[in-house]
Amino acid sequence: MKTILLATLFLAVLPAAAQESPDLAVVAKGMSAKFAAVPGVPDCLTLAVLKGDPGKGPSVVEMKFTPGCIVPWHWHTSSEGAVPLAGLLEVSMKGEKPVLLTNGDYAYLPSKHIHQAKCTGSKPCAAIFFLDAPFDIHYVDKSGAEIPAAQALAEAEKLMAKPGTKPSAKP
Repeated sequence: MKTILLATLFLAVLPAAAQESPDLAVVAKGMSAKFAAVPGVPDCLTLAVLKGDPGKGPSVVEMKFTPGCIVPWHWHTSSEGAVPLAGLLEVSMKGEKPVLLTNGDYAYLPSKHIHQAKCTGSKPCAAIFFLDAPFDIHYVDKSGAEIPAAQALAEAEKLMAKPGTKPSAKP
């Protein structure tokens, strides 16, 4: 069901160039990208598809985060690469110290690698994400057990509502 909802949303926001054959060149102009909210992720994050169909297979997407936006502890079936374009994106990976990523940095997270993200500072964050399989998101609790999206998002909302609160360093 979650995959069907995500596929429907992605089809609605796909730029015409992204729907072309994978063998064709694609130029996605940032000013023409259509950003939309994504079901199952925090409202403070929007997404535009640059290439492919995230509901069906490999894709390239741009995500924008409002300042303070937290995407709570989760993992994806796909591996993902990320290149920040603006702002300070803090990525925390299970068992490691948080890392601040900024314009031009690169991060790679293998399939099922537990992590969270936060847009730190007072400026919005933007990043390009490279996904090698259909997009999904599986939230986890502190023990690493999968939890419903509604529970994870409610907990993230509470954290975002508290000024100066940092996301927890461990899932």
